[in-house]
Amino acid sequence: MVVIKYPLNERPLYMQPEIEILMATYNGAEYVEQQIASIQRQTLSNWILSISDDCSTDGTLAILQRLATQDTRIRIVSHGTKHGSPQANFNFLMMHASGQYVFLADQDDLWHVDKLELFMKRMRTAEECYGQSTPILAFSDLVVVDAKDSVIAPSFLRFIGRDPHRIQLNELLAENLVTGCASAMNTPLRHTLQTIVAENGGRMIMHDWCYALIAATLGHVVYVDHATVNYRQHGNNAMGAHHYSALRTLMSLIVHRARIRSQRVAHMHRMLNQASYVRDSVANHAQKVDTAILDAYCTLPQQSPSQRIRTIFQYRFWPTKIINRLVELSTARAL
Repeated sequence: MVVIKYPLNERPLYMQPEIEILMATYNGAEYVEQQIASIQRQTLSNWILSISDDCSTDGTLAILQRLATQDTRIRIVSHGTKHGSPQANFNFLMMHASGQYVFLADQDDLWHVDKLELFMKRMRTAEECYGQSTPILAFSDLVVVDAKDSVIAPSFLRFIGRDPHRIQLNELLAENLVTGCASAMNTPLRHTLQTIVAENGGRMIMHDWCYALIAATLGHVVYVDHATVNYRQHGNNAMGAHHYSALRTLMSLIVHRARIRSQRVAHMHRMLNQASYVRDSVANHAQKVDTAILDAYCTLPQQSPSQRIRTIFQYRFWPTKIINRLVELSTARAL
């Protein structure tokens, strides 16, 4: 087991890069070398890549060790420790990150050559607008590709039926827009996350969604208006892209209604638990208006069915698509 840990305020200067990329790996031998090569081809080269391997059994670690000996910007910060999930592994990496700007990377995608450059331009523009002390998370669209890198959809967000401009807290509570491998955060957000994720990351549905909620509560979420990643779909994806179908969603309200409603109610309870985790974590930081939004959402189960509907309309806790809003209303009534 190898784990390199430094107190957050006692890191060597060489470990404080402008850009730090966090990669969580697990049995990614088939694609991880291609992914790292796409990072090495970036138009910006002032980065380090910090990798935590979750006890891979397929040779991933040997590939990473070889690449780390060839490029001093690559470092394996943990292996031999079983984190057990992508969010736990990324939370571990986040706790030990030190970059001024932190990017997340999956093991099986391909980054477009100008990804870092586009994100840094957007991040600096956002900091000029909102101030460098404001927590900011930036995210972009992705190109959906198959295992052989053939394009399935040129826009991941359109493919799954999401609007990238719905980035306010009330909107993000209802549905996630942020894919971790196409996101980045500045130092104030990293500092905030490092005080939070160690407490109870198990209440997150996924780390990227939770990070976005925290950013929207305490600062801002901003959109990079480009696809910057080829998001590879294959049989071993931890999370995948699922094409949005209004007809299929509508039929789910009619066919097998009781079983599907039960699944949706269970998922909404997980969303509420995640929102409660965010509310509890940022209680001493959030503005009153954002606290009110979180309180309204988190107390939905304690309200009567008619009150829940009024609360959803009042705070506009809406997903993007009209059919999904009908589903949400049906689910909320059944909480």
